[in-house]
Amino acid sequence: MIGYSDSGKDAGRLSAAWQLYKTQEELVKVAKEFGVKLTMFHGRGGTVGRGGGPTHLAILSQPPDTIHGQLRVTVQGEVIEQSFGEEHLCFRTLQRFTAATLEHGMHPPVSPKPEWRVLMDEMAVIATEEYRSVVFKEPRFVEYFRLVSSLTNTLA
Repeated sequence: MIGYSDSGKDAGRLSAAWQLYKTQEELVKVAKEFGVKLTMFHGRGGTVGRGGGPTHLAILSQPPDTIHGQLRVTVQGEVIEQSFGEEHLCFRTLQRFTAATLEHGMHPPVSPKPEWRVLMDEMAVIATEEYRSVVFKEPRFVEYFRLVSSLTNTLA
């Protein structure tokens, strides 16, 4: 299971996404070494931080050798109705997953160049520090978060 939500809460979106990408690459290497058939299991929530966002792009952005014509997905409760609540929505959702999975296989993504990896590693360190400085070290963050969350719930 690829843990988008928990890792994003710990390190921030950029750092979490980059680490998950590298972890998937490592899992593929280990699976190949030991002859294990590996199927990645992705959780899809409503927000990008919970594995949401455009389905097609999310699948196409997965590392090379991680899909192989199949993908396991769980759709989180908050988006089940909007993805599968009516027959036409269900059909469209399944179409998106199928098309992206096939495209990933026909046109596999290219692995990041070594210099891009170095840059991403550097950016991830800075991004994590900045994220944590706000979420964990800013004394007013919890108050702000509660206020914004209650306003969002009121407006919804």
